[in-house]
Amino acid sequence: MIKFFRKIRYDLMGKNKTGKYLKYAIGEIVLVVLGILIALQLNNYNDTLKQHKQEQKILQNLKLDFDYNLSELERNIQNLKNNKKAGLKIISQTGNKISNNFSIDSLIDQITFTPVYFPQNGFLLELVNSGKLGIISNETLRNRLSSWFPTLETLHDREQIALEYNRHLVLYIIKNGSWLNADKMSTDQQIRAIDFPASGFDIDNNEMLKSSEFENFVENQIVNQTILLGRQEKCINLNKEIIELLDIEIKK
Repeated sequence: MIKFFRKIRYDLMGKNKTGKYLKYAIGEIVLVVLGILIALQLNNYNDTLKQHKQEQKILQNLKLDFDYNLSELERNIQNLKNNKKAGLKIISQTGNKISNNFSIDSLIDQITFTPVYFPQNGFLLELVNSGKLGIISNETLRNRLSSWFPTLETLHDREQIALEYNRHLVLYIIKNGSWLNADKMSTDQQIRAIDFPASGFDIDNNEMLKSSEFENFVENQIVNQTILLGRQEKCINLNKEIIELLDIEIKK
């Protein structure tokens, strides 16, 4: 093809057809430029296609993590709600309010349990550390993903406060009650499966209900877990928003 154009050029020059030669030269330049532009467009298209495939793979991996995170958050939130109900039931029976048929034993394991959230963030962490978060084209999604770790940090800070207070409540029960009696009535099937023998001490855990100190412990436990519940709900709202945005981008 190059030899063909070169022959035409030489023929025009040899015949002193300068005007036609100039037109031909301009046409040849235009063809070359068009060829370059087409090649660049094809190259850009291939790069865009490659980047889109890479982005889709990242989005799908993130979706796996955040689906798991959502299920863990839902489980934790339900546990916290159950714990709050147990605590409220206990303080409704303290002091002179105790009913004859009420037993605290089955509720002790709930009021002393603080669920800790362990999210699965491998793909997002790798994306952030490698500086590839920018490959996600949706700016809103990028912003929400960037907010995930700071939101988790506030949750974990509150978890540490709740766990520390939880430890004090456990120590109070160790000193003033019977864990053996409580575990025999636990709602946790794994604990019940241990088949504990009866305690060798004549301890009635209901006696703790007569203590204002115990009432204060349980009341503060309810407050701490309620605040923790609020942090969990903030995380789950962000998690759901991220999943919704991921679904939209994956379908593109």
